[in-house]
Amino acid sequence: MKYKLGPGEKLDPNEFILKGFEDLEISTQIVIRDALNRGLEVEILDRPSHFIRLKGQGKTRLVKEASKTELDSYMTFLVMENKTVTKRILEESNILVPKGITVSDISSGLDFLKQTSDRKMVVKPVTTNFGIGISILQSSASEEDRKKALEIALGFSETAIIEEFAEGNEYRFLVIGDECVAVCNRIPANVLGDGKKTIRELVEEKNKDPRRGVGHVTPLEKIQLAETELSVLKEAGKSPDTVPSPGEVVFVRKNSNISTGGDSVDVTDIAHPSLKKLAVEAAKAAKAKICGVDIIVKDLKSEGDYRILELNFNPVLYIHNYPYSGKNRNVGEKILDVLGYVS
Repeated sequence: MKYKLGPGEKLDPNEFILKGFEDLEISTQIVIRDALNRGLEVEILDRPSHFIRLKGQGKTRLVKEASKTELDSYMTFLVMENKTVTKRILEESNILVPKGITVSDISSGLDFLKQTSDRKMVVKPVTTNFGIGISILQSSASEEDRKKALEIALGFSETAIIEEFAEGNEYRFLVIGDECVAVCNRIPANVLGDGKKTIRELVEEKNKDPRRGVGHVTPLEKIQLAETELSVLKEAGKSPDTVPSPGEVVFVRKNSNISTGGDSVDVTDIAHPSLKKLAVEAAKAAKAKICGVDIIVKDLKSEGDYRILELNFNPVLYIHNYPYSGKNRNVGEKILDVLGYVS
């Protein structure tokens, strides 16, 4: 199917659901909307895989899942997909990453974790996204907990990374071309207590927000109360029936991914220029033109200590266009710019 707007027609960029394209993930909807508004022809090549073709201004470009384009090579994708290789390349560019090792069996992992038992550690698969398979181990973690973390990570990948836990807040820096175009603080799934409602009721209430849905077709994902969330609550001495105090923030997830119900907060304007420059340098180290750089920093507003956690080869756009709070950064427009389409 091919689509093109008629003379004078425009689609509202503030409407996050694009009529006729509701089945496509929202980042793809953003690119389609912006492309149509530039007078380009959009052809849907394969809906299930969100594969489209853009035509206009004498150019034809293929785009998959909004941010996979011909600008990045397959090798660049492979580098960013493999966290071990990413860390090596960043270290060689004198960019700081968390210290750790890669293991391919549980025994080796347990041996290393014993040597670092005085520290908070992270265990994660080498090749997954969306926070899948990641475990955070406290210094007091039992051998059973350590083994379970390794089993989970190795269940998703042939090898697992064990690394120091980087203290601070995690931010997503979106690099497109030679510019850091947006910075987002992704806050783990949470609810705010009012002294009356239970956690379950607060989750249900927060999930009524029309921006929350399931399957990346809305800007935010619904908060779940499944096994992982119940485990986090139990660890905090709470249950879905607990009534939080007024103003108390209760987290039901440890990972900050929007895909697991987190909140996206735009912080582009307060991020220190040195950190934005660092994100661009990290992307260039991997030869990436479109890249999500996850950085842990203690103070976003100043130059200082940081650690780059990973590079993402298929960064979502919607957390920057339709954040839970903050400005719309119009990053779909930036994608079209770097693809050579003039607005």
